[in-house]
Amino acid sequence: MQSTFKKSRLSTCIAAVVISSLSTNLYAQEEKDSVEEIVVSGIRASLTRAVDIKREAASVVDSISAEDIGKLPDTTIADSLQRVTGIQIRRSAGEGSTVNVRGLPQVSTQLNGESFLSPGSITSQQPNFSDIPAELLSGVDVLKSAEAKTLSGGVAGTINLKTRRPLDLKSGWTFAGSAEGTDGSYTDEMGSKISGFAGFNDENFGAIFTVSRSEATLANFRYGMFSDWWFRGYHEDGAQNWPGFQPSKDINGDKDTKDSLFGTIDYGVTNKNSERERTGASASFQFRPNDKLELLADVFYTKLDQYDRTNGVVADNAWGEWDWISPIQQTNRGVAVGGTAGMDFITSSKFDLYTPRVTAKAESQVEKEDSVNLNLQANYEFSDNFKGSARYIHADATHNHTGNFADAFITSGEQHGLFSVTNGVKSWVNPGGEYNPANPKGRILVHADMSGDHPTFAYPTGFGDKISKYSLVSTFSEHNYDNDATLDVLRADGVLTFAEDNSLEFGYRYSNRDISTTDYDLAAPFTRKDKDGKMVTAYAKWKDIGGGISGQAGDDTIGRPLPFSDLDKMGYIHTTGDFGPAKSSGSFYFIDPEVMDDPMAFQNSLYPGNIKVTNWNRSYKLTEDTHTAYIQANFSGDFGVPYKANFGLQAIQTLLDITNYGGAPTSTVNVDGKTVNAIMGTPGPQISSTETRRDDLDLLPRANLSFDITDTQKLRLSYTKTLTQLDGNDLGLGTSYTTNYSSALNTFVVVNAQSDGNPNMKPWRADNYDISYEWYFNDVGILSFGLYRLDIKSFIGTQNTKLYNVPDLDGVVRNNGIDFKQKANVEGGVLQGFEIGYQQAYDFLPGIFSGLGSSLNYTYSDSEGGDQDFYGKTLPMGDNSKHSVNAILWYEKNGFQGRIAYNYRSERYIGRSWNDGSPAAWWSAPTSYVDASVSYDINDNFTVYLQGTNITEEYENTYMQWTDVMVNQNVYEARYTLGLRAKF
Repeated sequence: MQSTFKKSRLSTCIAAVVISSLSTNLYAQEEKDSVEEIVVSGIRASLTRAVDIKREAASVVDSISAEDIGKLPDTTIADSLQRVTGIQIRRSAGEGSTVNVRGLPQVSTQLNGESFLSPGSITSQQPNFSDIPAELLSGVDVLKSAEAKTLSGGVAGTINLKTRRPLDLKSGWTFAGSAEGTDGSYTDEMGSKISGFAGFNDENFGAIFTVSRSEATLANFRYGMFSDWWFRGYHEDGAQNWPGFQPSKDINGDKDTKDSLFGTIDYGVTNKNSERERTGASASFQFRPNDKLELLADVFYTKLDQYDRTNGVVADNAWGEWDWISPIQQTNRGVAVGGTAGMDFITSSKFDLYTPRVTAKAESQVEKEDSVNLNLQANYEFSDNFKGSARYIHADATHNHTGNFADAFITSGEQHGLFSVTNGVKSWVNPGGEYNPANPKGRILVHADMSGDHPTFAYPTGFGDKISKYSLVSTFSEHNYDNDATLDVLRADGVLTFAEDNSLEFGYRYSNRDISTTDYDLAAPFTRKDKDGKMVTAYAKWKDIGGGISGQAGDDTIGRPLPFSDLDKMGYIHTTGDFGPAKSSGSFYFIDPEVMDDPMAFQNSLYPGNIKVTNWNRSYKLTEDTHTAYIQANFSGDFGVPYKANFGLQAIQTLLDITNYGGAPTSTVNVDGKTVNAIMGTPGPQISSTETRRDDLDLLPRANLSFDITDTQKLRLSYTKTLTQLDGNDLGLGTSYTTNYSSALNTFVVVNAQSDGNPNMKPWRADNYDISYEWYFNDVGILSFGLYRLDIKSFIGTQNTKLYNVPDLDGVVRNNGIDFKQKANVEGGVLQGFEIGYQQAYDFLPGIFSGLGSSLNYTYSDSEGGDQDFYGKTLPMGDNSKHSVNAILWYEKNGFQGRIAYNYRSERYIGRSWNDGSPAAWWSAPTSYVDASVSYDINDNFTVYLQGTNITEEYENTYMQWTDVMVNQNVYEARYTLGLRAKF
């Protein structure tokens, strides 16, 4: 994939690494023939610790160790994890956020071996690693095979985040800290990070305090098809229930009308700035009053405020004009397997859009997240052969999300017949907007080209160049939510030792997790005349100028003209033509998304009186109680070669209490005890409350066996049965309805329904098999090869049925049943593959080259899911890449450290369109990311460093079935960090 980048910055970063790799210390003495003691630190020391952990582990484990206090190898935890064999990550605004192990996201995350509750894991097992400052951690373990004593939670694996222990520090006080500034290749705002560490150890008592504070603004540009999942072939035999659906016609010239042109409802270019303010703090206390007792207390705090602000120019079909695409170059893909008989599926990468509507979009989505995790632990040695521990965990987490949206028309509205009505008098919603007199309907001609490195959309000369052309036509705040969760854990563990390496471990654990999520929209009151001239008051979520007060033709419409010239006087308008590396048609006017950060204040400034209206279909409560008991035997011996083994059983009883709510598709709203009409997407009142109680028992046998073939070689075998509970949303979310506005009916009609949750679904369960070979040829060197297989019992899929007697938003039933898709368990499958890892320090090389080293790994992951593509081929599991590669070249000598890291991930399957059952499969194209860093130890106390992330400015493409059929593209920036680290 081609990328554009700032050559000067890339050259600087690469040059720094090369210089560090080849430079000698000009003041160093010549090497002596005698062997001197070498003290390893930094990169090599961290790799050595990681190798030791893997070698001594009782199961299949890979690790990352901090290079120094407060210094993991990469910017984020997820970025560091992508270097581990078998790990694939997803990015948010260019930073690593979520993790797959061996192709699956069903991965649990622990903190120091126990449950960890973060704002990103309130409704899921895995957190968003953007929440967690990496400076708080000393390392991360990835457990790919579990022991019986390993807390269950990950089908594919478990990620254990580790903090430092005070009594592991040197005696006395230890202080460390860092300060850094960060610049992006597209953003103008400098980022900053400050972190501090203080630790004390007097042999019997120790304490650690860590704090981290960072601010960053990250750029993310998106081009192409704008609204995900709304893909469709728009000309098909058999009209569907869509307003304005066009009859079939001959597209490919074969003299029949059995043709379907792939397209979507909207195309555009957007820029998004993600402003992140991340704070983390931790404290750890360790006390050993005598040789028998150890007391531990840990507090782990995270806080994230994130502001995603977006502006974009989007051309759309007014959600109904399906004849708006005219292909310039087209390819006939033939007839899909299982598709409509004789229906040719046609794609085009160059086409004209005769668009009825062009909008200047503004969005502000804000995340407010915080969490506190408390651990109290006592370890006691009852006798020489019996030890025990007791542990209590308490955690609280909140995640509050708001979304605020504003759509301004650059077109007049006449192109698709959208008008406002005041006292029975009609006018176009944006009468001063753009109109094309050369087109019979006044549509704007947009030339679209999605065949190059970046999609481009060319508008007519001078289009949108005057503020008088713009008017705010629609604004709303929807799918806001308040998520809250608490976690309490009480556990006791014991180990009875019979002889060296022979012991029996056992324990009991009780946990309680409570989740509450409330989804809400904002709705404002409007008083207008209905078609009969009667004054009517109604609350509306979508404050659309063209929406009728009672949903009937002839109503006065809500909203009011809001020309940009007026909003500019309020300080709401700015201009930008910055859409990254893609060609732009110039600057456009937008509402500044920063003024939209407070949805209530913004909406009230335009339409006073907004209230929060609960969206019951997306609100729920869930309580999960688990009782876990395990027993595990550990023993060793000699069976021709020395071996170690552990066998055990974990029993888990899971008690679930799920409360789902149902809301009406048509609505009223309660205001101060009065029932008032609600229109324009306002959520309906609660009409149902269903409580589901479940009691599941799982028995999970687990076995791990390792043979020391030689002093440096190991062979491992393992079998584990694993379990991952479903995300809360999978169990708790209810049914939502998709509606489209019909200008002919002057109301929103219901076109389909979808339930994103099902309280009766079973958890993920799998049988995991591992065999691996490991050769440790020196303290940092390792060559490993592993085979794995996961037999997954069931997936989460969907089932399709029909819902009948569903009214449109004016209360009238017009459809003969609507499509209803609900999540459900479907038959499982197999995920299997192999991993190869190699790591070595080339200290046998002469002179300055002896500081070189490398780490290489490759993972092959093959899977089968439940979907089929256009040709009937079975598709893999979602989000799994078959091939992934990591390659790191590093250097460390004479105070210099340098590293270049390359990460490759092959294509991954995203899914099939739920909206129209398109026969094509949606994929994300392969990606290659390059990071680099260099540092120099000024003296024993200070280190200066430079780091570059995504220095080639890699971007991510998605495509529909064929690589030349681009769906959309996300462009992330390169980021460069200069910092100073100190330790005393």
